[in-house]
Amino acid sequence: MAYEHSIRRYRNWYAKLLRLYPQPYRERFGEGMEQTFNDLCREYANEEQGLFSFALWTFVETFGGIIRENLNYNRMKNLSTKPALAATIGFLFAIPFLIMNFIIALRLEPFYSFIGSFPAIRNATLTPLVLLLLFPIGAYIAALPMLRKDTNGKRRMLVANSIVIVIMLAVFVVLFTALGEDFYRCDILGIKNCD
Repeated sequence: MAYEHSIRRYRNWYAKLLRLYPQPYRERFGEGMEQTFNDLCREYANEEQGLFSFALWTFVETFGGIIRENLNYNRMKNLSTKPALAATIGFLFAIPFLIMNFIIALRLEPFYSFIGSFPAIRNATLTPLVLLLLFPIGAYIAALPMLRKDTNGKRRMLVANSIVIVIMLAVFVVLFTALGEDFYRCDILGIKNCD
């Protein structure tokens, strides 16, 4: 068969690519993924339907899955055992909201024009509220080490993480209330000159 050499090469590359998955994931799904890839390669080769395109798309999709699984695996392992990392990452969840507010409030060019060029953002009055939802997510991430029990079966109270949690939730409540009230008065009730 003309495609046999290509199939063998793609299978070898795919097997090497699967080694990038975290070990528990690879042990559970790796063999089945290889078999499915092999079967689909043969099917595409038999029907002469663009084996290269299929292999390329599968590699891209698999690589995305590898990144996602490694992030999930490492995130849960590292964030629950490294309180400083969890507090830092939790606090960083505030940055998108702060940057967006800074750009819009000061009308910083060219960023302001760039953001305004997206109709989905420009016309969405709920965009600040959606970005504001990153604050409780950041608080949850900062709380992960405190939710994990240590070897004695007890949870630790971490001061830095607690401070980040309180700040993130306090800012969320204050801003969500203010933006929610402004949204309600201006957009729902339609009060004139409410800005």
